[in-house]
Amino acid sequence: MRKSLCLIPLTTLVFASSVGVAGVSAKTSPVPNPIPIRLPVSPIGQITFENITQHVSEISEVAYTSVQTVEGSNVQPNVKTTVTVGPHTVASVDDLPGAFKKIMKLWAGFRLPRTYYALIYNFEDKSWAKSIARTIPVVKSTGGINGPTDLPNLINQCSAPTACSNANSGISDTVGNGLGQFAMDPDHNAKDPYFFMGGIYGHEFTHSVQAAQFLGSGIVPNSSSKIPCWFNEGQPNFEGTAAEAPDFASYMKWRVGMPKGWQIPSFTDYSAASLLKVLKTGNPPGCLPPKPIYLLGYGIGALVIEALTAIGGPQSTMAVVTLLGRGQSYEQAFKNVYGISWSKAAPILAEVASIEYAATS
Repeated sequence: MRKSLCLIPLTTLVFASSVGVAGVSAKTSPVPNPIPIRLPVSPIGQITFENITQHVSEISEVAYTSVQTVEGSNVQPNVKTTVTVGPHTVASVDDLPGAFKKIMKLWAGFRLPRTYYALIYNFEDKSWAKSIARTIPVVKSTGGINGPTDLPNLINQCSAPTACSNANSGISDTVGNGLGQFAMDPDHNAKDPYFFMGGIYGHEFTHSVQAAQFLGSGIVPNSSSKIPCWFNEGQPNFEGTAAEAPDFASYMKWRVGMPKGWQIPSFTDYSAASLLKVLKTGNPPGCLPPKPIYLLGYGIGALVIEALTAIGGPQSTMAVVTLLGRGQSYEQAFKNVYGISWSKAAPILAEVASIEYAATS
């Protein structure tokens, strides 16, 4: 049985690694926001846009290995992180600092949140979570608990002991302070690899890194208005989970059911032509919640990001977001990162996603 993290009525973990990333500070960042790889990217291995449909069976392992290689080779960045866990809450992993450090290390070299605060609670601790939320520095400085962080509404989405698995993360002010809220459902914690491997933390912190790429652009915290919806959720879902999974076999326990994990009744055609339409038209604001089509990003979007990672590595996907933050269109950013036009790449990626979806049990 997993040990409880809450040995006292309130557990607050504050940590920051002792080593910063060369050229990147927790307080300042170069302008424009940095990209730590050379563009356009070269293929990281044998898989290319030209041959990827002949290597579909290899994509998952190549992409996962690429994430682990980058994470292992990067220097641990210095981001002051505060993790507060409710008095009756058991988080989904024992090593919370380790979970956040993994995903921070994957994205080292890109602009990261200046600080990060994670609020973790279960259904029993909802009132506690609202009380603690009032004291979070970035919440206080941005208008209080009823300000733009929308924490009361987010916390209230935890509606029952086993209907309490929502999470949300981003950048909450113009200087780059990040905030995440994580609802813990004991059923998910025990049975869902996304939770018990720590994928939820990798996913949500990646959302904060996405938002950090728009610091200085004047649109934070609304960066999701500039990222295609399938990309906005597909990138955190793949990269965040792959960063946290301890080995490929563990990753595949999540991956095996992932493509069909976010189906919606109004969408039944997963052919390449249908998915191509999603990729080419899934742009905000028309695809944003509460539109059901947004949910496809968690599954179909993750398949596409996995394929892009198998071609160009995980940093290529964040480079696209950084270029969006610099004011480029998605089509411009994609071409500048991958050296191929989006109009040529999209049908290839749609075909891959369709094949992968059909192969999922």
